[in-house]
Amino acid sequence: MLGLGNSIIGYTHTDEAYVDPSSLGTLALWLKFNTGIIADQNASAVTNDPLHTTDAGNMAHNDRISQWSDQSGNNNHAVQTASHDKPRFDTSGGGNDTGSVKMASNAKFLDLTSGITLTGDFTVQIRFRAGNFNNNFSFIGDSATDLFRAQDATEFRSFIGGSGVHAWDEVSATQLSSGDNTKRQIVTFTRSSGALSVHVNGGTAAGGWNNEQDDVDWDAAESHSDTDTFTISNIGASEDDTENMFGWVFDVLIYDGVALTEAQRKQNYDYLNSQSV
Repeated sequence: MLGLGNSIIGYTHTDEAYVDPSSLGTLALWLKFNTGIIADQNASAVTNDPLHTTDAGNMAHNDRISQWSDQSGNNNHAVQTASHDKPRFDTSGGGNDTGSVKMASNAKFLDLTSGITLTGDFTVQIRFRAGNFNNNFSFIGDSATDLFRAQDATEFRSFIGGSGVHAWDEVSATQLSSGDNTKRQIVTFTRSSGALSVHVNGGTAAGGWNNEQDDVDWDAAESHSDTDTFTISNIGASEDDTENMFGWVFDVLIYDGVALTEAQRKQNYDYLNSQSV
């Protein structure tokens, strides 16, 4: 069962109006940790009858995930019908990854029911754990010219509307971790009046989830700007079976028309990192 604790992790806030990420503006998509996950097949690709769901509490290790239901109210669910492309539900590693969606071996992805088109300000927040950075991988995308990618353990890249690559290569902060199931990162990709930025928050539970990256303005010297339309139709890939992610996805938030401030990012860090099973 999903448990939302009342303790504040890593930061202190006094904004009583904040309840959850939807308090901060219009969500185009909310794929929520351990919520609305449906597996229509088991690990051996045998049909689950009845369906296995996180809401019913009957998910099993390596169940093949057919849907991650959108909690924004838009019913823009992330789905997969091809058995070999379905992400897995993982209960291994001491249970640390339970409740997440495993994009195994750079070979899994999900399609959104309807593509998202972002024409103005936006914020994308993804809580994840990388398996490794042997290959670059895209968190979200629609094509080779619309994506947000982890190039390696220090660099993020984006393409928006085919206007060329924007890169953030941070060498002074602690690089992104991989392969350690006690760690999490939250990457925030923001556009504000055309200006693009990337922030990273991450670490371990014992370190308040921010002992490795404390809302780091990733490669802050960069000043990228892009006003083209950003289209998103895939989760865990740039497009179907291309630049697939290897890792675990815990939450995906996409805001349309909202560029989160530092204080708002940190409110979401607290909320997302308070979730447990």
